[in-house]
Amino acid sequence: MFSRKNKKLIEQGRTLGRQVQRGGAANPAFSYYNKGRTAEVPRERLAPQRQQLVEPQEQGRGRGASAPRSMASALPFWLLTGLVTACVIKVLWLSTDPRVIIVGNTTTSSVYAESAAKYELTARTFLAGSVANRSKITADLDGTARKLEHAFPELAQVTVSIPLVSNRPVVYAEIAQPSLTLQMSQGNYALNKAGVVLARTPKVAARVPVVVDQSSVAPKLGTQYLPSSAVSFIQTVEYQLRSAHMTIDTFVLPPGSPYELDVHLSSQAFLVRFNLEENALVQSGSAIATIQHLTAEGNLPKAYLDVRVPGRVYYK
Repeated sequence: MFSRKNKKLIEQGRTLGRQVQRGGAANPAFSYYNKGRTAEVPRERLAPQRQQLVEPQEQGRGRGASAPRSMASALPFWLLTGLVTACVIKVLWLSTDPRVIIVGNTTTSSVYAESAAKYELTARTFLAGSVANRSKITADLDGTARKLEHAFPELAQVTVSIPLVSNRPVVYAEIAQPSLTLQMSQGNYALNKAGVVLARTPKVAARVPVVVDQSSVAPKLGTQYLPSSAVSFIQTVEYQLRSAHMTIDTFVLPPGSPYELDVHLSSQAFLVRFNLEENALVQSGSAIATIQHLTAEGNLPKAYLDVRVPGRVYYK
């Protein structure tokens, strides 16, 4: 039906149509199937595909270049973080080399008080004994203070504090003042208000009651030798008698009488016997009134004045 010439044209048209569908390389003017804008469609479809092939390459190049930039921009942040961490460690770190400040040391207490260097050495040993004491947050300050008070009975109170800026702890050691001076055959001992033996002292402290203990029991440092009530009793009797212008020579704790206290007055031949278990004010008032009354009569006792029984006074 078709001539050879027509068949040839048809085959060329088919070939060109296939080429246009594959890449659009053929000239649409010679296409048998070219009508209107059909030849331009493959080219328009090809353009996005080429762009998609180029974009990953450009994106890959951008990522490789942005990595050093991101690291460089994060460097100040990490430097600031390291600086803050170092400052926090510096502020919270605590040294185990304390500084000791002695408080309340007088000429009397300086006889038995230790040197600041010895207190510092002991405090350093206690602080270095625990890893928790290397930090201001976990340091056991109260425990260290209690250990120092137990190690040195002459310390009335110990306070360990940490400065806000400095890393060296400060130890405030208050020296206890003697409330009594205990005279025994073994020597003189200073007692605090609780009756605890502070130290052995070579001399008697001024303006402190002197108590002669006639027992043979040797006191031990850091232990309670007299009840605190007995110390308070002696101090009250001394104050009341001195207020009545009576000079006290010595206080005596006789052997075999644990609750008896004998008071020797200066320039008087008799002694006054007190009961440590009774009221000190009542007994002192009875003794003062009786002595003043007997002095006015010129009939002072020759041996003793006994006020140990409440409401009664015996003398001889």
